[in-house]
Amino acid sequence: MFTATFALTASPSYEEVKKNYRPSDLIFLDREGIPIQSKRIHFEYRAEDWVEYENIPTNLIEMVVWSEDKKFFEHSGVDTLSFLSSLWNAVKGEKIRGASTITMQLVAILNPELAPKQFKRNFAQKLKQIQAATELENQWNKEQIISAYLNLIYFRGELKGIGAASKGLFKKKVENLSDFEVVLLASLIRAPEANVERVAERSCLLAKEKLKEESCEPIKQFVKETLFANLQYKSSPNQAKLFIDRMLSQGDISRQTSLSLSIQKQVLSILKSHVLELKEQMVNDGAVLVMHNQTSQIVVYVANIGEVSSVPFVDLIQAKRQAGSTLKPFVYAQGFEEKKIQPDTILLDSPIDIPVFQGTYRPLNYDKSFKGKVSVRQSLASSLNIPAVRVLSYLDMGRFIETLSNVGFRNLAYPEYYGPSLALGSADISLWELTNAYRVFANKGMFSNPIYNAVENQTEYKRVFSKETSGQITDILSDREARSTSFGLENFLSTRYPSAVKTGTSQDMRDNWCVGYTSEYTVGVWVGNTEGKPMRNVTGISGAGPVWREVMDILHANISPNEWKREVDNAPKEDPPPKLAAPSLVLVPKIESPTRGAIYAFDPDIPKSQQRILFRMNRYSSDWFWVLNGKKLEVAKDSFLWAVERGDFILEVLDQNGRIIDKVTFEVR
Repeated sequence: MFTATFALTASPSYEEVKKNYRPSDLIFLDREGIPIQSKRIHFEYRAEDWVEYENIPTNLIEMVVWSEDKKFFEHSGVDTLSFLSSLWNAVKGEKIRGASTITMQLVAILNPELAPKQFKRNFAQKLKQIQAATELENQWNKEQIISAYLNLIYFRGELKGIGAASKGLFKKKVENLSDFEVVLLASLIRAPEANVERVAERSCLLAKEKLKEESCEPIKQFVKETLFANLQYKSSPNQAKLFIDRMLSQGDISRQTSLSLSIQKQVLSILKSHVLELKEQMVNDGAVLVMHNQTSQIVVYVANIGEVSSVPFVDLIQAKRQAGSTLKPFVYAQGFEEKKIQPDTILLDSPIDIPVFQGTYRPLNYDKSFKGKVSVRQSLASSLNIPAVRVLSYLDMGRFIETLSNVGFRNLAYPEYYGPSLALGSADISLWELTNAYRVFANKGMFSNPIYNAVENQTEYKRVFSKETSGQITDILSDREARSTSFGLENFLSTRYPSAVKTGTSQDMRDNWCVGYTSEYTVGVWVGNTEGKPMRNVTGISGAGPVWREVMDILHANISPNEWKREVDNAPKEDPPPKLAAPSLVLVPKIESPTRGAIYAFDPDIPKSQQRILFRMNRYSSDWFWVLNGKKLEVAKDSFLWAVERGDFILEVLDQNGRIIDKVTFEVR
């Protein structure tokens, strides 16, 4: 509301009045200038954006002038004859009423001291009002006066200004008002809160005088139907409420946001469709967050699946949930930073008992099997649990939690609270934190806070990881072959453009994550259910993964990201700790994978058609062959990915003469 008081000798300019005018709702725009959300910020009134003179219908101006001030376009602020009549009433001691021109009414709005006290105005006030009106007429033109008047007066209840009145009473814009609607608006000016019968009588009078209506019944019926209707003032547009709420909570009141409405709509449709497909598997909601890497701008903020969500007003992007395997890249990154490991370091995927405060912690892989000796690259890309726990056990837990805090994870507990299970995602995190943390890898180790508006780019960065470490993590997470042990070569995580990606499933399948990045964008997806109940047979490949892939395809429909460029320094690699060091290579040919007596199980987190077991030796020869249960498979000149079948198996490597080079047995359940 315009509340500033102006001295009588210094009338405000028209531009000042417009500048100080405040709509009740702010309209926020997307990055292209398209309206996306209305947010009410003033609750004492309803007002739309200022309506300029050229956008006010001529019939409305004529009707208001006829009703309130017939000589408006002729006088200089005061209707002399009406004023003299009012003066004579004052001399007789009668109540002063009437004689206020549109200009005089306007100055009383601009300067509350000129407004009547307890519904009446003394003669001294009237003189001051006349003085102010005359001065305003000397500074403003008639078009400005009538425009300001129609934007600042109240029409009914909380409806302030012609824009709000048109929307609140008729659900339409000012320029589309009909003749009857114009009559009703003009009738309300003199007594906005009058009862319906009185407004109908006033409307009848104006309709007869101005519209030449012969009967009052049509206009009276229209007035009664309009004013008796449930006047629900619907704020519009309403397509990004939770994003705007988040933005305002962070102190950003920019009108033009960084969101892309067109992409936001597509992503919402993708997420909603996929969640509904998984309804029978106890999935009822999801969320997607897209950030632009270089500018830090938020491009998509789908906080739930919209009107079909069980919690349409809850921001699931900010909800805290168990991280699952999504924290593993940060474990390995810390290991790289401390020179404890390198991508080619060999880790042991075998049973391990770790003493903890409560007793002994004994982690297992998802499929309850053990892969034996595996590289860091394969361990991370295939999301093996035990190697990640081993790496974390050799790091300083306090320093690692500090690193997680530095990439944006907030309110983490003290180190002893988590123990080694932190490597497997025992911490509660949000999709917001997770997505922005992965953006650190995309930005070569630099952290920055997200930006909500389209007019600024991030300039404040903080280094968390070296360029080398970020490049190594990116290289591993984009390595299809290293990932194929668990996910196969072709799946929803494999894109036609360079991308790095990680999935995660929390304990008991309560939450499913997929987060990854290209050189342009970082995309985070969560699916699950808002009640925290376990999902049924939903994995990264079948849950969040397909949504992530479709969103990435949309973002890169017309973009060809540059190939990943790893920036690695030439510093010599330090040896890893003794317990993590690669074992010495032996000269005797040996099958390294599968290990002798290994037991495998079909992984519910991976489609059966995509599950493979890696056959690998410590050396190869084009004169040798892979033989499984007596059946020759391939020349053993390289490793081999075998499509999994259930049963007991004998894997042999034979030379051309049928001599056994090495042999192992394993079982698939």
